[in-house]
Amino acid sequence: MFTEMVERRGYSLARFVDLVSSNAARIMGMYPRKGALAAGSDADITILDPGLRRTVRKEDLHEADYSPWEGHEVAVWPSTTILRGSVMVEDESFVGLQGRGQYLARKIAPEILAGPCF
Repeated sequence: MFTEMVERRGYSLARFVDLVSSNAARIMGMYPRKGALAAGSDADITILDPGLRRTVRKEDLHEADYSPWEGHEVAVWPSTTILRGSVMVEDESFVGLQGRGQYLARKIAPEILAGPCF
């Protein structure tokens, strides 16, 4: 999404984050617990490195034997993933503790469910 939105269409980084993170959290009824970098928020962060331009291969993805993105060139690649303050992935290696995930219930607002599909 970064490649299409930021590189090809010229979206600002702030608009990109808003659309893929903040707005997604709002739609799922999870904002501001998710989708915000703020005190009290449950921030999971992925750092994208523009120096790691590459072509997506299923072998580069976790436990996947297929990806619809296989063969697509991307302008960035994730270099670090932080889950609730703990580094989980760094330089493509899992360095965190297993089982750190937490289920968060979500509720899509009725007005969103009733809206048009694009």
